[in-house]
Amino acid sequence: MVVASDADMVASAYVDGQLGPREAGQEDTLTVIELPLSFDDMSPTIGTAPAPNSVTGPPAVLAVDADGTRAYVIETLGQRGPEAQTLSDLPPGNTIRAYDLTDGSAPRLLFTGTAGHMPQAVSLHPDGQLLALAGGDVFSLAGPRAEPSLRLLTVEADRFGDDFVLEPLSDDGEPIVPSYVEWHPNGELVAACFPWRDEVRLFAAHRSPELRLEPLGRPIRTGKFPFAGRFTPDGRHFITTDVQWGQDVEGVYGKPADGQLSVLRIAAAAGTGEKIGDASVGRSPEGLAISPDGRHVVTSNLRMSFRPWNDPQLDRQSSLSLLTFDPASGRLETVAEELIDGLLPEGPAFDADGKFVVVTVFDHLDLAHRRGGLRFFEVTQDDAQPQLRPTLYSLEVMRGAHTLVVV
Repeated sequence: MVVASDADMVASAYVDGQLGPREAGQEDTLTVIELPLSFDDMSPTIGTAPAPNSVTGPPAVLAVDADGTRAYVIETLGQRGPEAQTLSDLPPGNTIRAYDLTDGSAPRLLFTGTAGHMPQAVSLHPDGQLLALAGGDVFSLAGPRAEPSLRLLTVEADRFGDDFVLEPLSDDGEPIVPSYVEWHPNGELVAACFPWRDEVRLFAAHRSPELRLEPLGRPIRTGKFPFAGRFTPDGRHFITTDVQWGQDVEGVYGKPADGQLSVLRIAAAAGTGEKIGDASVGRSPEGLAISPDGRHVVTSNLRMSFRPWNDPQLDRQSSLSLLTFDPASGRLETVAEELIDGLLPEGPAFDADGKFVVVTVFDHLDLAHRRGGLRFFEVTQDDAQPQLRPTLYSLEVMRGAHTLVVV
């Protein structure tokens, strides 16, 4: 398991802009936890490395290769300087870093590169040699110019190589800002989410005769504010997290309606897609995971856990939503919502067998010890109806945990 933590920020900065108190030993961190976990009295092998990153985008700042030997981390906002007190004091970021995970107990920085203005999401090609990045100031945190981009960046043994940058445009020629990008399982195209336009767009990725991205088909309509998404394992569908944020919501995301998922059927060969269904989930479903067999879906729902601790609207618990999915028909059905202790759960993931779900917890309501964590849940089958049951297991990691990859 590989986890990115943003220790510069506290959860309530979304509402009041305050970064929170400085604490000795708290820094943006990449945490590597070796699998399998023994669940006995033996402590797991855990390694850490400094890794500047930001929680302001979707939980997609981290990509890991299939062997679990190399990780890539993007930096959306720059690091907190000695005088910085508010979110607006942080400079825009533009950096991507490569880490060696060969020794999980001692991950190390390999090299750095340019990721464009305020990268929001990174996705690694199935062959591990090409990165796709979505960038731009989605929430106008750094100024009036969004500077949106979709970028391809090659990966070599000891450096980043060639890159290609596309400025995504609307039909009338105006720049539009992506929040998320992901490779299709066939490695020939990417999907990008454009939350302010309630749409997903597909792009073909070419490596010869030169590196480039080519827009495909028409925009695919989704629900309101598709912040992120996931391809199903067979590549036939793309599911978006429609968080219901927007200019008509208090503080853009301060008090939205319950979340929704949109199911898009993708014709990869034609480069087209259409929305075929949706389902309701908990409020502000930032994180999304799909089981390896494609039959279960989990969202991690912020609810109102990002409100200041003295705010009467604060949700003292967040939640996970469990859904079933039919890979053949694309039918998505909500099963249940499970409350969990902890603030801002963003990064859920299934294990390799699809029997367990682990989710990041950004912080806890603990005045003495602010910390991040991982919580574990079991997917069980009860009277033909799956259930998401909390286990007794948890792991503490650096405060600000938000993006998780299991390999």
